[in-house]
Amino acid sequence: MRKKLTAGALTASFLIAFGLLSQAGERPNVVLLFVDDMGWKDTGVTGSDLYETPNIDRLAADGLLFTDAYSSCTVCSPSRASLMTGMAPERHRVTDWIGGWWGVWNDQRRSQYPLRPPEWTRELELRHETLADLMQGAGYRTAHVGKWHLTPPSDDLEAIEPYFPQNRGFDVNIAGNRFGQPGSYYWPYARPGREMMVANFPPREETTGLYLTDMKTNYVVGLIQEWKDDPFFIYVPYYQVHTPIQGRHDLTDKYRRKLAAGSGFQHTDPQYAAMVEALDQSVGRIHAKLEELGLDENTLLIFTSDNGGLDNGNGRPTSNAPLREGKGTAYEGGVRVPAMIHWPAVVPAGGVSHEPVITHDLFPTILQAAGVELDAERRAQVDGLSLFPLMEDPSASLDRNALFWHYPHYHIEGARPYTAVRSGDWRAIHFYEGDRIELYNLAEDIGETNDLSEAMPEKAAEMRAMIDARRSEVDAQDPRPNPIYRGN
Repeated sequence: MRKKLTAGALTASFLIAFGLLSQAGERPNVVLLFVDDMGWKDTGVTGSDLYETPNIDRLAADGLLFTDAYSSCTVCSPSRASLMTGMAPERHRVTDWIGGWWGVWNDQRRSQYPLRPPEWTRELELRHETLADLMQGAGYRTAHVGKWHLTPPSDDLEAIEPYFPQNRGFDVNIAGNRFGQPGSYYWPYARPGREMMVANFPPREETTGLYLTDMKTNYVVGLIQEWKDDPFFIYVPYYQVHTPIQGRHDLTDKYRRKLAAGSGFQHTDPQYAAMVEALDQSVGRIHAKLEELGLDENTLLIFTSDNGGLDNGNGRPTSNAPLREGKGTAYEGGVRVPAMIHWPAVVPAGGVSHEPVITHDLFPTILQAAGVELDAERRAQVDGLSLFPLMEDPSASLDRNALFWHYPHYHIEGARPYTAVRSGDWRAIHFYEGDRIELYNLAEDIGETNDLSEAMPEKAAEMRAMIDARRSEVDAQDPRPNPIYRGN
């Protein structure tokens, strides 16, 4: 049985953790690897039968693996905003990816849906002090290398310049711009007829011929070398493994041969497999540079994903089974993600935590590691909890009753407006259409195949009450009737 930590025990745990930090000496460096669209089963350590990820697996073996880690949302921008603020999407109101399908669709498409999403926030508002702001203020050198996707949806670069990473607490910004994906993983990383990465990207001569993920890793390794004598926070939100599904050529050929030589694989896309291994090689290069410089022992290295894997139900581009569905849906496959923490000075090797954790927990965790304290007003806005108790004792549990997901939108992958809650082994999803609830016991039914709401109406009502209380607590935005709905 996991030990639940009371408030007093949590305080004691924090003191112990800070004692470990004192033993470690200087403040830790922080490297946060935030992968795009990586599914729960997309690593060797979490169960893939095709993908080869020895470097990611090593982080878990030598650190702490979370089996029940979640993203803040089923799509990317809300999770990124939650990471930067510590707030859940229903609080900061970036509840959909910046453009949102509703924003992309025309009225003919919108008229097919009975509800209209709320006017969600389409940028990380400037009023929010970011994680990078706080780390920079604490004396850390800060860098953003990869996908940002938190600026307003505009092509007016001058107008949106204040929203770019270099103006949100990062000393260095490479590749962080208004786009949510590259046009290609090969230079010029563009869509036909349009240069995709026009803002905040290195000069052409530094990138020609380079696979996008390798190029970014070159810069990360270079920054670690340059900043080795100062505390640093390097945030690496890889575009990998988001569409377009385009593996590095040498690795794609390798997986074609591997698939041809065997059968019965759960994962079956050689391009995607190649993308995963290219990512893994980058993780290995970053880790190796830390070891080479003697920085590994006291570097907090975090690996996770912004949402679940894109799963079309045929093993391509990936499969989240036994989880139900994937990115852009209301079910576990859309929000359960791989996650691990590697920090030898503090975290013993080989730990496995089954405690449910979520993206916005990383905000207070990183700040605690850096010794940054928030004032009472700012703390009250933080929905995440520090993961230090689990670093000390993986069998412990956090002083939290439930996790919530609020997505009052439609998504092309299948989501209808919903709010979900996980409490213990129970997960419930309230769908706004029809005002209905589904209830699942994840301990017995991780695939969410057996809806227990009719068989257990009292439990369903209890979970619905938790959802309603959370909505009220943060004044969550709800969808409303669609005035142009044409009906079935």
